[in-house]
Amino acid sequence: MFVKRLTIEHFGRFGYKSVNFFDTLNVIAGEDTRAVFAALNVALCNRLLRLQVSPYCISEKSRIYAETDLDGTPCISETTYCADSVDHCKTRIYRDGRLLSEEEGNALFRVSLEEEECSFFINRYDYVRYVPFVELIFSNKLEKYRKAMQGEDSQNFAARTDGISLTHTFRRELKRFFRDFLPLQICPEKQLRLILDRDGRFSAEGVRPRRDFNAMEEVLFQFSCFSEVNRFWGMVQKTMGRTLKKPLFITLLVDSLDQSIPLSPFLVRAVPSDRQAFIFAENKNIEKRLTGSADGINLIRIF
Repeated sequence: MFVKRLTIEHFGRFGYKSVNFFDTLNVIAGEDTRAVFAALNVALCNRLLRLQVSPYCISEKSRIYAETDLDGTPCISETTYCADSVDHCKTRIYRDGRLLSEEEGNALFRVSLEEEECSFFINRYDYVRYVPFVELIFSNKLEKYRKAMQGEDSQNFAARTDGISLTHTFRRELKRFFRDFLPLQICPEKQLRLILDRDGRFSAEGVRPRRDFNAMEEVLFQFSCFSEVNRFWGMVQKTMGRTLKKPLFITLLVDSLDQSIPLSPFLVRAVPSDRQAFIFAENKNIEKRLTGSADGINLIRIF
């Protein structure tokens, strides 16, 4: 799934705003990016955040219009105010100009709750009103998967994955991921490598033990884990023949990196290449850090 264009009317602080997106990296910068963050979650029917974000931004005049591409087929997501809905809005999905039923729309736009949660690399303190779960820790995600399949929590985990965790494919791909994983360079400037132990826990190997990491190095480490967890889900989806890959939402990254990290090369290298990504930053002057090697990165300023 790729979002080609987003148009919002009377939503949050915006009377009208329309933006075009790349199929790869989109850096959305400014002090008021929250409305775009919220509108995208509403338009894409993201269940974890839709209920949390919409009541804060939507009004009777609100309209969110998203043009998307699903496997080469254009789709339209149109959201308007709905007083009878628990999240104050109703989304209609059109494919090839035809209004889809609710069941058809869900089949096109929805993934499991676990896959959806893994698409967010966010700071819950920045989005405290929006985020219904604790700050995501990705370094132990795969370890939790292994334990969930072996323990009493297997049924809850199966529900979160829409039954995918019960399949032979999921178990086989998890074992293969553990077996084939090779240490990865997290960031050349910080001399850190990502390693995975046989229990499924990520750790960082470098010139200093992890307990001495500063805040930026911890963010780099967790983001590398985030990328690898999504690579694992990509393996599962590919093996199962599932083509829906929803965009990644990344807020806890750019503003955490100092000038020692060349931003454009890092983003191109670190963000999964087969997923559209929305990267949010408060620094309106971020363009200075993107110049030089920003091919494939779409900078959108929100004022």
